[in-house]
Amino acid sequence: MLEKDIVLVVDDSATARNAIINVLRDRLYCKEIHEAADGKEALRMLKQHPEIDWIFCDWEMPVMAGDELLAAVRKDPQTAHLPFIMITSKGDRDSLVTAVQLGVTSFVIKPFTAKKLVEKVFLARGRMERRNAERIKASRGQKAQLKFANKQPVDSDMIDISLSGLLTMCNHEEVRDITIFDRMEVKVYMPHTEEEILLPCQVIRLEADPAHPSRVEEIRIATRFMPMEGTVRTQLVDYIEATRRIANREEKAVS
Repeated sequence: MLEKDIVLVVDDSATARNAIINVLRDRLYCKEIHEAADGKEALRMLKQHPEIDWIFCDWEMPVMAGDELLAAVRKDPQTAHLPFIMITSKGDRDSLVTAVQLGVTSFVIKPFTAKKLVEKVFLARGRMERRNAERIKASRGQKAQLKFANKQPVDSDMIDISLSGLLTMCNHEEVRDITIFDRMEVKVYMPHTEEEILLPCQVIRLEADPAHPSRVEEIRIATRFMPMEGTVRTQLVDYIEATRRIANREEKAVS
């Protein structure tokens, strides 16, 4: 499940950390696990290890509690997209509402079994993938580079993206010889980190801009994603989640 993922476990109790780590290692097969004893140490770990994919965090801790760490993670553009699993004995409605408002991904209520933790991770991953299956409108200025065989890379403006494919707009002259079913790689960059992601694609539609159908200078290219390695798939999920958060912030700023 998490064979390609790097996880951060945050809890002031070494015993509790070990219990979580045992499940992550033995049941979910995590690639790498980091530990922190409080929120401030966790923030330092996130700076030192930007490759971290998941956060599992206790709520009640000294120095910086779990809800404070969650707020800081969601506020930082470089970590805002990370799935955050809150592990807590707080089962009251007010606490749950607070965590949801801060952007928690899921809860695990103490005491918990290994089976329950695994179920929560599966459900969280499933929700992320279902949510990301819908088309997310790209932010203004979000770019994608189209790389066809035997052709110079073509810069394009991303229109939207989902787990099934993406839609871009580019200069018509630069892709005049491109046809349906042509294959290519699309290069995008993770927002705020500039991590390069190469996505295998196939052209499924070429069309004029619906807003300006008589304009011949630009053309829209719709693509579907081809089968990809698990690591690339994980990068794609993270990229879509980051794009979603940026779009939500832009929408709130306008309203």
